[in-house]
Amino acid sequence: MKKIKCLLIAFVALLVTGCSSNYDLNFDIESIEEKLTITMSRSEYENNYETIASNKSVFDDNSTFYDIEVIDNVDNYLVTYSHKFNHEDYFNSLNLNSCFNKIEHDINGSIETISLTGFKCLQGDNLRVIVDSKYKIYNSSTHIVNGNKNIWDINDNNKDNINISFVIDYNKKYFNKDIITSIVLIIVLISLIAVLFKRNKKTRRKKV
Repeated sequence: MKKIKCLLIAFVALLVTGCSSNYDLNFDIESIEEKLTITMSRSEYENNYETIASNKSVFDDNSTFYDIEVIDNVDNYLVTYSHKFNHEDYFNSLNLNSCFNKIEHDINGSIETISLTGFKCLQGDNLRVIVDSKYKIYNSSTHIVNGNKNIWDINDNNKDNINISFVIDYNKKYFNKDIITSIVLIIVLISLIAVLFKRNKKTRRKKV
């Protein structure tokens, strides 16, 4: 896996007009992991290979390096850029501030509140922003929630009105209710099978 200097959304979007991207943010107490995954056609990847694979800094930022991973899927390429920040560095990062006009960020004890508005980086067909954490996320501005993943789809129709806001409580771990329900159902099913097995065994003994 190679290292590449600060370029992420604002730069890569200029290369891949017409493509869709996933922008993942995973929040932990001490860090925020940022990851951008872009599906590129073979021609787009090959035409921009030298720029994608180089360590050239597009912005005036010589301190932040990204991991870059490229997967060849025969029909296309998946290009992934990732980096782990501390919280202060992420919200002061050039990438984030280049893509949003207004950034509000506050930490009060175990509560972290984030609001990002004025998005200005969309160049492809769609950008999906996915916010995840092992801690509880609530008061989210999205209606798309999968487990603890909060998802915003940004496209030409909503890019001027997009509002990404949410709150994380680092004192509360997220528990997947679906998993708990599944475990309870499995326990009940096993108990039922055990009861039926014992009854069947007793019935056989009586017949003998």
